[in-house]
Formats: sequence, C-alpha cells, structure tokens
Amino acid sequence: MVNLWIALALGVIFIIITVVVMGTLGVNMFGKMLKGFFSMALKVGVIALFVYWLVEWDSFVFDVLFVIAMLFYSAIEVKVRARLRSTSYVIPVLAGLFAGTMLTGAGLLLVNITSLAALSACFVLPVFAILLTGTADVLARSMSMYYAGLRHHNQFYYYMLGNGATHHEALSYLTRRAVQQAAACGISALVGGTSVGAGAAMMWAMIMVGSTVVDAVVLFVLLMLGVFCSSIVATVVAVKVARRYSLDAYGRMKNTK
Repeated sequence: MVNLWIALALGVIFIIITVVVMGTLGVNMFGKMLKGFFSMALKVGVIALFVYWLVEWDSFVFDVLFVIAMLFYSAIEVKVRARLRSTSYVIPVLAGLFAGTMLTGAGLLLVNITSLAALSACFVLPVFAILLTGTADVLARSMSMYYAGLRHHNQFYYYMLGNGATHHEALSYLTRRAVQQAAACGISALVGGTSVGAGAAMMWAMIMVGSTVVDAVVLFVLLMLGVFCSSIVATVVAVKVARRYSLDAYGRMKNTK
C-alpha cells in the first residue's frame, strides 16, 4: 500500500525542486505551472472519484456507460484538436471512434472471457481508456489532414470530376492521405509504446495488479496492436461518414473553412 503522507511530502519536494531549478535559471513560469497543477489536480480528482465508484459497484452496465461517456469526450477532443469548427463534424469522429474501439475492445475482452475478471471494471476500463486515448490522438491528426486537403485541393477535386471521375474516385486521394497519416502515426505509436521505458512501465503495472509476466507481455502487445488497428478502422469510418458533410446535395464541395 502507498503511504499517503510520504507520497504528499514527496510531491511537495518534487515541486520545490522544480521551482528552485527554474528560479535559478531565470525561468519565470510559476503562474503557468501553478495553473497547470490545479488543472491536473481537478481532472485527476474527478477521474479518481468516478473510478472509485465504478470499482466499488463493479457493475458491467455502469462500466459500459462510463466507456460511452469517454467515447463522447474523446470525440469532442478530436474535434478541438483537429480544428473542426462545425459541431456536425463530431458525428463522423464519433462513428470512427465507436467502430474502431468497440471492434478491438470486444476482441481484447475475448482474450480473458474464460474468467469473470474480463467483465470487471479493473479490466474493462483500462483497456478502453488506452484504446480511446491512442485512437483519438491518431484520428485527430488524420482528420486534420483530411479537411486540410479538402481546403487546399478543391481544384484537383473538380478536375477529376470534369474528367469523368465519380465523387468516390475524386475523394479517394484525400482518403488515402488520411489513412497514410493514421498508419504513420500508428507505426510511431507502436515503436514508442514498445520502447524500454513505456513498455516496461506498463507491463510492470500489470504484474503489480496480479498478472503473470507472460500474461502482461501478451496483453501489452495486444493493446499496442489494438490501438494500431483501431486507429486505421476509425480513420476509414470517420472519413467515409464525413463525406456527407463535405459535399452538398449537388455534389459540390462545401466550404470547409
């Protein structure tokens, strides 16, 4: 068990060391650091409260509801990070996140389906949190590239239409670019996630909560592959759904600025 008083004292020491080092070097960012600290404390407190309740209740229904709430929050976060101004663009993002994370999340639950632990909050919540976080990061970059492409390749789009291409064919180039971006980000996440620090820390955490070394390694690899698969699926679905918001009823490209 963690000693609360020692943990609090250590946290204060960390902050003091940081402030002293910054002050010695003349880095005057104490106000921003304080604001960031309180913002972090508030978010962590809210999340901890929800996690405490969910673990105490240990209800699969409540776990599903919390995952749905995380899904909507992640969709809004993707919209903000991708700088999509219209709220209607949340729908394609939400569809992509749902398709990607539910497909891979259901598969990961099957790995441990022989035990009731697969349906407990201790397994469901971390799995979907990791999937949503990783997928949302990749999807934000992919959707940003897709809509940036719509803004900067209008002439290319109409050129293809004028030469007999269908809407599907004209938009396939931008779709391919978005998927390429998702694949590149996903590969980077695979390389970064399997680095010595990140990989060892995650597997160590699994072992601390009772997993064997083999189970920790297998689940870690599956999670990394799941995030990669979820990112690709989410990007394809989001782009497919987003097409109805990119073109008007006459097949003309809407103003995406």
